[in-house]
Amino acid sequence: MEISNQKSGDNSTNLQAGGAITVNNNAVALYSIEEVSKQLLGSVFGELPDETKTQITQNQKSYFQALSENLQKIVKDSSEVKKIIDSPDFQYISKKASISASRSSSTVLHKNLSSLIVQRVNFDNEDLKRIVYNEAIATIDKLTTDQLKILTLCFLLKRTKLNGLTNLEQFKQYLEQKIKPFIDFKRTTAEFEHLAYAGCASISIASHDIVGLFKGNYPDIFKDTDNPEELLAGNDTATKLISAWKETQIQNMNLTSVGIVIASTFYEQTIGDRMNIDI
Repeated sequence: MEISNQKSGDNSTNLQAGGAITVNNNAVALYSIEEVSKQLLGSVFGELPDETKTQITQNQKSYFQALSENLQKIVKDSSEVKKIIDSPDFQYISKKASISASRSSSTVLHKNLSSLIVQRVNFDNEDLKRIVYNEAIATIDKLTTDQLKILTLCFLLKRTKLNGLTNLEQFKQYLEQKIKPFIDFKRTTAEFEHLAYAGCASISIASHDIVGLFKGNYPDIFKDTDNPEELLAGNDTATKLISAWKETQIQNMNLTSVGIVIASTFYEQTIGDRMNIDI
């Protein structure tokens, strides 16, 4: 199922089913990126112990596998792709992605980097998105899984809403399927300070009340109550979500464009839905 997110009148985002994307054969992209990456072993890392070289090779193999699985998401034809990947800007950011992937054995990072690289190709002719995706590629290896969860949870609750929810049971199902994977994270101040340092978010004095977000995004479900928490009492996911929101700075956090791109990418890789962000 493909999920798109579109700006709505209240400055949130609607999640709704979209059409399928035409798949093109872009094996040339994978080949070119692999060739660049192979050159990195000597030019970037220099002389290394054999054990280290083996680990780098394994990391690169994992990254290339993730990249090959994402190639069908490229929406440009092969001639356009070749022009893009031969450009100095793409060569630079592709090398940064390959270096990050080579340094880490994290399959989560490899999948996220591969998705970001593919979208970087798709948005090459849109200046702002190209710049933002470049920054996201250069930033994501600086974040922990807990920080990715924080970004994604903030993005989902503050910037999106799922169309078609009309009753409480559907809302609870939404929490279980879309929100639950992101509610368990370290609740330390350091997590949020690092997200701000990395340029993914800002922390303000003002806060967003989670009950207000529920009522604003899903008025039909919560219109007859002043206390949505009572309706959700007994739901373990809702209880954990409300606790995480009230007890951390996530309620004070606003995402930057880079944070939005990283959050939506991590969401796609975790849940499997497609999301077309509007930045």
